[in-house]
Amino acid sequence: MKRNKLQQLYGILLLVSVLSYANTLSHDYVLDDFSVIKENFVVKQGMEALPTIFKTHYRHGYGYQSANLYRPIPLSLFALQWEIAPDNPTFAHAFNILFYALSICLLFYFLNLVWKGERPWLAFFTCFLFALHPIHTEVVANIKSIDELLSFAFVLISFSIWIKQLEKPDFKKKFLSLVFFTLAFFSKESTITFLAVLPLILILFRQFSWQKALQSTLPFLLPTLLYFISRIAVLGSLGGSKNIATIDNILVSADNPLIKLVSAIKILGLYLWKLVFPHPLMNDYSLQQIQLTSASDPWVWFSFLLYAALLYILYRSWKKVPVLAFGIGLFFISLSLYSNLFITIGTAFGERLLFVPSLGYCLVLAYLISQPFKSNFQIKNFWQSATTPLLIVLGIGAAYGFKTVDRNQAWKDNYTLYATDVENCNRSARCHYYYGIGLMKEKALNTADEAQKRQLIQESIKAFDRALGLYPSYSDAYGQRGLAYYRLQEYQAALSDYQNATRFNPGNANAWSNMGTLFFQMKQYQEAKQSFQKALRANPNHVDALANYGSTLGTLGEYNSAITYFKKAVALKPNEASYYQMIGMTYQNMGRKDLAGPYLQKAQQLQR
Repeated sequence: MKRNKLQQLYGILLLVSVLSYANTLSHDYVLDDFSVIKENFVVKQGMEALPTIFKTHYRHGYGYQSANLYRPIPLSLFALQWEIAPDNPTFAHAFNILFYALSICLLFYFLNLVWKGERPWLAFFTCFLFALHPIHTEVVANIKSIDELLSFAFVLISFSIWIKQLEKPDFKKKFLSLVFFTLAFFSKESTITFLAVLPLILILFRQFSWQKALQSTLPFLLPTLLYFISRIAVLGSLGGSKNIATIDNILVSADNPLIKLVSAIKILGLYLWKLVFPHPLMNDYSLQQIQLTSASDPWVWFSFLLYAALLYILYRSWKKVPVLAFGIGLFFISLSLYSNLFITIGTAFGERLLFVPSLGYCLVLAYLISQPFKSNFQIKNFWQSATTPLLIVLGIGAAYGFKTVDRNQAWKDNYTLYATDVENCNRSARCHYYYGIGLMKEKALNTADEAQKRQLIQESIKAFDRALGLYPSYSDAYGQRGLAYYRLQEYQAALSDYQNATRFNPGNANAWSNMGTLFFQMKQYQEAKQSFQKALRANPNHVDALANYGSTLGTLGEYNSAITYFKKAVALKPNEASYYQMIGMTYQNMGRKDLAGPYLQKAQQLQR
């Protein structure tokens, strides 16, 4: 295909990718954006945080003590974004959109390279459908999910360089390819599945034998080993120290391996369904939205037969239809890590996990649409000769694009997301929990009318009630309901909920901290002191607990210790005026006005 036609196709893909997500530019931070960006004290240090980021786990800056994730590249990017445009979600959303569009163009280049420029129509159809598929909304609209895009783009660059140098081996290009694969690994650990994708390409489209394909892939074990060594050094082990909670993945609560297996098979069927019919889309599929099942469930066998049929098609098409084999093979390989069949991961199901598997689906769909018209395609007269399949692809793409743009609106902020999804994921304890948080923390706190504010908090309590009805030992839900009661000044109900929250999860730092605040309000200072101590044992970087513990110590006359904890709070949140005010007032109480002055002046500066 001539260069000008290829440029047209690149332009179309770039345009549709950007337009599909342009309505997310005005969106705020959502979900995990808070733990890895807005409320992450390490990331908010900007470029100074880079050494810490590479030496600590993914959510170290949010105060998590246990962890099973190590992704320093996306955190480094967030630190850079904060350095350039602090607390500016629009800037981060713009980056996500542009990087997504770039990834689609890289994919088009990569597929043309794999197929030696012989199937530009198929590459374009695949990328067009992939760019618009609504299953990607969580990946692009949620800033945090740039990790998925980074890994994907770095792998495409790595493999493109590697494939180009196959005919004329070049050590520098090989080294550069491995560097990009290393960057992919340090962006997201799911990069490991691509180790099986490269030999698949070499066997199907370069006529390599199994032995030669595996031999060619061996150098990619070096980046893998480097990542594993780094991960073990940071997390303490390859798997990390964080246990998987039942609320995150219902499969961990299965009584026996058979229940777990058949439930996982049924969930695999849901993955296929969401690819074919991406509606309704939801942000959460945790307990009880997805439930355990048994071998008598017909949906288990339907899912099993579907996957068996795909495996059979893969086998039959291996030599005869390599494109079809590649699409199905890519789907199986990329989904394997999330299947819960081989390892149990931190979630039972997630739409974001279908990002790479959806490429296999889009490739197969594009092939099935175009194959009946293949004989009519003319490279020189592409648009006219491919009119019928082009119209079909455009029709599907238009439907996908409409759904994508519509779904993007739900990702505006936490409240909008959960208010939208709570009807669809009405069996999810977490969905009701976050809806309650949205009502209490986003709607009520931004409402000036006291009567309306009280009503919103009461509605949040009902949402927490529903969450606890679905999951009676839900520590976080008890903790937030306790906070709601506290704001309604129903202190005994609040205390009861805080006690339940810490009973079900003794490491719930938020609940211990809020309990300390309640005791302080009730002038039970020794009880407040003990609660804050337990909060800080659970999370030494809990900034509210640090500041409030300092206040409690100051009230008890332990001024030097109080200043120590206020200064720890300042180190984590250096622009909080009240912390400087507290230090200044404590020095005044100690009779040290000379030391108090600079802190009180700093507080006044920050308050302006």
